[in-house]
Amino acid sequence: MKVPYEQIAAYLSGKALPWEKAEVDEWLAESAEHRSLFRSLEKEWSFLKEGTPLSLPDKEQVWTKIRGMIDFPVTTALYSKQILIKYISLTACIALLFGVALSLLFNSGRGESTQFTAYAPLGEKAQLTLPDSSRVWLNSGSTLTYFTQSRQRRVHLQGEAFFEVTKDPRKVFIVQSGDVSVQVHGTSFNVSAYDTDPDIAVSLESGLVSLFNNKNGVVLAQLQPNQMGRVSKADLSCSIVADDTGITKLWTNNILKVYDNNIYEVVKKLERWYGVDITLENANPDSRYTFVVKTESMKELLGLLNKMTPIAYKIEGKEVTIRLR
Repeated sequence: MKVPYEQIAAYLSGKALPWEKAEVDEWLAESAEHRSLFRSLEKEWSFLKEGTPLSLPDKEQVWTKIRGMIDFPVTTALYSKQILIKYISLTACIALLFGVALSLLFNSGRGESTQFTAYAPLGEKAQLTLPDSSRVWLNSGSTLTYFTQSRQRRVHLQGEAFFEVTKDPRKVFIVQSGDVSVQVHGTSFNVSAYDTDPDIAVSLESGLVSLFNNKNGVVLAQLQPNQMGRVSKADLSCSIVADDTGITKLWTNNILKVYDNNIYEVVKKLERWYGVDITLENANPDSRYTFVVKTESMKELLGLLNKMTPIAYKIEGKEVTIRLR
C-alpha cells in the first residue's frame, strides 16, 4: 500500500498545498483501509501537537535525526495470507518511522519521550520486537504505540495482539486499551480490544497478569494460565472463563478460527482477515457458525459458507456482498 506520508503530514498541519490536499483526498477515497490508517495517524498527530507549535522541517534533517536517535533494536515483520514474503516489514516499518518522525518534529532538542507506532493494515499482520526484547504479534487492523524514556514499559493497543514479555523486575509491563490495563512482569498472553467489539478479552498462556480499571485503579481480575478475562466496555464488569490460549492465538500462525459466532460476528472477522468491506443482506442473527480458515481465498471461503447456509455472493475488488437465502 503506497501511503503519501509527506502529503498527510502537510494535510494534518494545515499547511498542505492544493495539490497535496487533493492527493490525500483521492487516497482516502480509494478504500476503507486507507481511511482507517489515516484515522490512526490523525490520532497520533493530535496527541503529539498538544502545546507544541507545528512545523514541517527539512526531510533530510528529519531522517538524519531519526538515524541518530535509534540506538536500540526495533524490528518488524509484516505478512499476509496470500503473500507471505512480498512486502515483508514495509507497512509496519513505515508506520514506526512515521511515528518517530512526528515525535522528532515536535520534541527535537527537548529530551522528551519518543513515540513509536506500528500498524497492521486490514488483511495483514505484523510482528515486532520492542526495545526491551519483548515480542508482539499484531493482528489485522491493529495499532500498537510505544513510548521510550518511561519509568514503565507501557504500550497502547487498539485491536488485537499477542505478547511475549521479557522479564524485568525493575519495570512492570503494561498494555493499555481504553479504560482497561493489563499488568505483567514476564509472561505470554493475548489481548483483543477492537473498537467495534463490546468487550476487551485477555487470554493468558503463561505467567500471571492483573486487569485494572484505569479510572480508579481497582483490580478487575487476576488471571491464571488458560483463563480468559472478558471486560465489558460499557460498565467494566469482568468475567473469567476457561480458555485454550493455543486456540485463541491461532491467528498468529495465519489461521482464523470462528467458533459459535453469529453472522454479524463472522462478517467482522472476515472483513479484518481479508481486508474487505462486506455488505450483508437478509441475515439471520440466530444462525451460529464454526469453521477454520487456513489458506482459503475469500471466494473459496464463501463457497464453504454456502455449504453451511445457502448464500448468494458477489465480489468486486474489496467490496463483497453476501445475501442469505
